[in-house]
Amino acid sequence: MLVTAAAALLADHGVRGALEREFEHRLERIASRAAGQISPADLRDPLVRSNESAAYAALQTLIGPLPATADLVDAAIVDSARVTLVDARVREEIEGLPSALDSLARPAFDRAFAAEPAVSAPFRRDRSVHRAAVAPIRDERGRVVAVVAIEAEAAYLPALDELRHTLTLIALVSLLAIAVLAALFVRASASAGRLERRLSRSENLAAMGRLTATLAHEIKNPLAIIRGSAERLGRLEPDARRMADFVVEESDRLSKTVERYLQFARGEGDRGANRGDEGTGEHGDAIAALEATLDLLEGEFKARSIAVARAGAWPGSAAVPLDNESLKQVYLNLILNALEAMPEGGSLEVAAGERGERLEIVISDTGSGIPRETLERLGSPFFTTRAKGSGLGLFLARRLVESAGGQLEIRSETGAGTRCTVRLPREKGTRES
Repeated sequence: MLVTAAAALLADHGVRGALEREFEHRLERIASRAAGQISPADLRDPLVRSNESAAYAALQTLIGPLPATADLVDAAIVDSARVTLVDARVREEIEGLPSALDSLARPAFDRAFAAEPAVSAPFRRDRSVHRAAVAPIRDERGRVVAVVAIEAEAAYLPALDELRHTLTLIALVSLLAIAVLAALFVRASASAGRLERRLSRSENLAAMGRLTATLAHEIKNPLAIIRGSAERLGRLEPDARRMADFVVEESDRLSKTVERYLQFARGEGDRGANRGDEGTGEHGDAIAALEATLDLLEGEFKARSIAVARAGAWPGSAAVPLDNESLKQVYLNLILNALEAMPEGGSLEVAAGERGERLEIVISDTGSGIPRETLERLGSPFFTTRAKGSGLGLFLARRLVESAGGQLEIRSETGAGTRCTVRLPREKGTRES
């Protein structure tokens, strides 16, 4: 675009210079030719200022036809005192008086009286732009005794204005075309970027599918052994039974989590995902699942010096269209993310309450917060800010909440912590306080 504008300016400047030079050379030739035809003897005639003298008639014969034949405004002979001797239009009010051109084109007159033909700069007269050419008349000794001054309208200026308008129009059309091409290029680049990201995501999904299929087979067998061992431990002391129940529950949850990952990798995650466990119709208790998750992480809170506070009037129970294992997975992802944001300890606030027909769970931390540009991408598959993260935990948590007709909202401010809100619809006929 800069090149186009520069080319238009250079073209205008070049054409203007050429037209000006051609016009100046023409005026200078006319003035010099006329000056060369004038006899210095006629200028010394004491009756030269008389309209009836032979000297005046001779000079008028040379000067008079110039305006008509050379397309001039006026022509005159000016003596060394810069007084008009003869004017082409025989104007008595001008002849015998100081020449008006001497003030309008003073530099050109000075050069002409210094024995050098000259052309003046443009000047405005009679509502138009004129230029004057002044040529010296020399005597036998080479002294300048008078000058021939001719005046012409700068006729090249209208043509130059028209050329400038044409160049401006061409430049604008060129700039518009360049802008359209640039917009198309930017759009194509953006489309290519999106396509590249889709291809990258597809490759990641394909790789994850192969990995998950292998992991699902390798994990299920150890989980079965762990679950069986925990059931046998549950027959011992009450404390051991409680811990064994945790092991059994978490083994079952892990088994279902592996199955969900496998469904997601196969592209089956969206099928039937409207209610319950990916469309199985199972329901859960959001409050009981939250209590169980907090109990499960009690040791983790102590180890990390995290103070846990419960806020709000928690309902006694809250039936929602999402099974308990899925609810635990959602809570675990959100709480563990909060713990990662507080590596040196902090406070975790968990609130639960009802808002209309929906249950609202709020998990707030006092961590370092999340930058705005990162927050916008949070929850996208394979996007993570952790060195060893997969970028799927929060993505699957959001999918689970949305599959039950709910919402997962994350708000954060750098240096002020993060607030995660889970909103789930209550099952009709199960509203309790």
